[in-house]
Amino acid sequence: MSLPNLENKKVLVVEDDEMSYLYLSQLLKLAHSNFVREKTGIDAIQEFRNHPDYDLILMDIQLPDMDGKQVTAEIRKINPQIPIIAQTASKSAAEHDLMIDAGCSEVLTKPFSMDQLFYTLIKVLVC
Repeated sequence: MSLPNLENKKVLVVEDDEMSYLYLSQLLKLAHSNFVREKTGIDAIQEFRNHPDYDLILMDIQLPDMDGKQVTAEIRKINPQIPIIAQTASKSAAEHDLMIDAGCSEVLTKPFSMDQLFYTLIKVLVC
């Protein structure tokens, strides 16, 4: 798969796990994305309130202070249209359905490949 060009896209990465973040950050750098990381749900909501010009959110579901589904619901109150891609270790179809019901645009199951991430980014950003 070819790399998407995300140089004009701003991504909010909500991820508390250092290894997961390092992996995501390397992939986003390959695609020339501008991104900001937040480690907690509260910080992610505050960041999005202060800077609502993000094009995409990559949302971890298990955060230390709030469930990613709750964070997604709060962000949806601010901007119901922004693409939000959930990242979860859960392989349960029911859990994935709950994330979509909470407002996530797509769900990626960890560990996901570079191709899976880029395919999903292209799908939700239409780039």
